[in-house]
Amino acid sequence: HMQEILLHETAVSWIRLRLEKTVPRKPWLETTEQYASRLRGVVDDINANLDVEGLCKGLPKRLDLVIEAKGGRIPK
Repeated sequence: HMQEILLHETAVSWIRLRLEKTVPRKPWLETTEQYASRLRGVVDDINANLDVEGLCKGLPKRLDLVIEAKGGRIPK
């Protein structure tokens, strides 16, 4: 499955989960600038607390795992 190899799916879920936790009480009143600020805060949190570098460098290893599994499923 491509989602097991393409690790941007993980990055997207990191962003989605953090954005969900920071939705204002009245999101329809949030301005574009406020949303952009909230998104920057999410990205700063991800960069400070998660293994972004490891995620970025993980593709070759994951491809090797797929080859070893002869195209079968690999662990996340």
